[in-house]
Amino acid sequence: MKRIFFTLMFVPLFTASQVYLDQAPGKYVDLSNHHLSSEGNRDIIWAENFSNGIPSGWENSEAGGTAFWEYRGPATNPNSEVGTRGSCLPAGVLGDPIMSPSASSGFVIFDSNWWDNPDQPCIPENFGTGPVPGPHVAILTTPSIDLSSHPGVALEFNQYLKIYEGQTRVEVSVGGGNWQTVFVNPSLPNPTTQDAVQFVQLSLYAGGQSDVRIRFVFDGLYYFWMLDDIRIVEAYGNDLSINATDYGDFNLSDPAHPTGFEFMEYSKYPDEMAPLLKFSALVENRGVVTQSDSRLQVQVLDFNSNVIHSAQSDEGVVIPVGDALELRAGSFQMPAVEDNYRIAFSTTSQFQDDNPTNNLDTAYFHIHDVQYARDHFFANALYLATPDLESQPYEIGNVFLVTADNMSVYSISVGVGIGSSASTSIYGKLYSFDISESLDATWIATTNTVEITPEMMNSGGEQIMTNLTFPAPVAVESGTAYFVSVGCNEGTSLFVCALSGDAYEYTSFVRFNETDWFTVDRIPMVRMNFGFYDEVSESTPRPSSLRVFPNPAGESVYLDVSEYLHQDLSISLTDHLGQLIQSRVINQNESGYVSIDLSQMASGVYHLHVVMNNQVFHQNIVRR
Repeated sequence: MKRIFFTLMFVPLFTASQVYLDQAPGKYVDLSNHHLSSEGNRDIIWAENFSNGIPSGWENSEAGGTAFWEYRGPATNPNSEVGTRGSCLPAGVLGDPIMSPSASSGFVIFDSNWWDNPDQPCIPENFGTGPVPGPHVAILTTPSIDLSSHPGVALEFNQYLKIYEGQTRVEVSVGGGNWQTVFVNPSLPNPTTQDAVQFVQLSLYAGGQSDVRIRFVFDGLYYFWMLDDIRIVEAYGNDLSINATDYGDFNLSDPAHPTGFEFMEYSKYPDEMAPLLKFSALVENRGVVTQSDSRLQVQVLDFNSNVIHSAQSDEGVVIPVGDALELRAGSFQMPAVEDNYRIAFSTTSQFQDDNPTNNLDTAYFHIHDVQYARDHFFANALYLATPDLESQPYEIGNVFLVTADNMSVYSISVGVGIGSSASTSIYGKLYSFDISESLDATWIATTNTVEITPEMMNSGGEQIMTNLTFPAPVAVESGTAYFVSVGCNEGTSLFVCALSGDAYEYTSFVRFNETDWFTVDRIPMVRMNFGFYDEVSESTPRPSSLRVFPNPAGESVYLDVSEYLHQDLSISLTDHLGQLIQSRVINQNESGYVSIDLSQMASGVYHLHVVMNNQVFHQNIVRR
């Protein structure tokens, strides 16, 4: 089943100091097949998965008295295979549902777009033409929940959200008292992923209380909010969680950044542009105890797990219960040494963490001889335009900042997505790029054209790059931003670009008919090459579906390699300092499962690394 995100189409608008562009009209087709489940091993106190509809005892209300939360189940119309169904979808298309673990048995949705405008084209002039014009205040409230025996509690739920304007929030009432807001969804990114799991610390509000009610409030206009697998769980005493990490310092509006594109994160850096890494993480206190002396630790390791840099934040900070703070751990100038690198992030406080699985994170990047890339290596989505634009000439690509002198671009590489048509011609273009006052893209050079073949097309988890070569190398200047794009005169109906990872705002774009610019919030697999590049070495599929179980583990853990039989595997296990604990090579595996002995290892978090076909799979393992 395809996973799709939808956006509205508006006319681009510029001002003297800021460029405003709407998101690209059309949809993102998700190539992944996964869902997230409850984080950690928290004991579930109370849960609802809507397998039998919205239960009696729940309150379902809306300010106008007509537009309510809806239940989608196997036998409803629409059923549980349908999400939003409003006007902001291409004609004849219904939106995909939430990707929660129990979505097939039912979930709930407030479909603001459908209530406001189910039929008319999705433009502001048609807002309010539906059966219940917005804005809407739709509230779904649980029955009373007894938490008197549970002083430390948290709320978890799966959600899939997109909102045009307004707010979606969670509120709590104790003993029939006033409602208190305990969580508000950020407006960006918009939309969330279909499998997003949200955690909300409730101990200060509801811990130990006998009459607790929770309500989910859609207070806004347009789009939707889907919910499933709502649960109240036991909270750990000491539980720091790393929610996001960065090794760049991108800030488009920072006046200290001359172009605005300084310190973007790249997945591949040419060795002449080895980066200055700047380490930060958003750290949340999910436990019930205030955490003092909270610090961020980082290590930069090479392919062989040698530590080439380590640091931690200079001063410990206090993180109150339920709060999240950004912690920084300095910077490091990478040496110009070609290799695959990883950055291990961890966080600690004065207490031993009761849930160490979520206070670790890892980022990966390469220093390459010629290639500059922003995508996350392997295809996980596609972009398709709306029907009125799908046959129009278009280009799609990314902004890159050149940071070294005497550089010349030899070619552009692109990941052609499945759904493209063989024999369709594509080309690459290079523009100097500036959006300090208005969008200024000045054409510099165009590559030779290439005809698409079936062998070029990427499915999920693949990295098959096709080269588009300039007739002669094109000199570029240090300190200048460039828009690097791949185009097709026949539109997205014949050339589909593979995408990988989430894009920074105003750093990836699509344009139609050479004039109409829009942003895309996924990163096109479009790369710059500062020298001759052999794409053959990149064409091996990633081992993206290796399963490790059980995790957390006891005396042993198992690796499911059933999809990769008859292939040699190199397996290594390291501790949180990058020190090698054990390693071995599995030759021509036949069984489909590999057992890893943990019996001689102390409790803690370890890092599993599997090398296959020159690609690397990483997984954290927790030894009980």
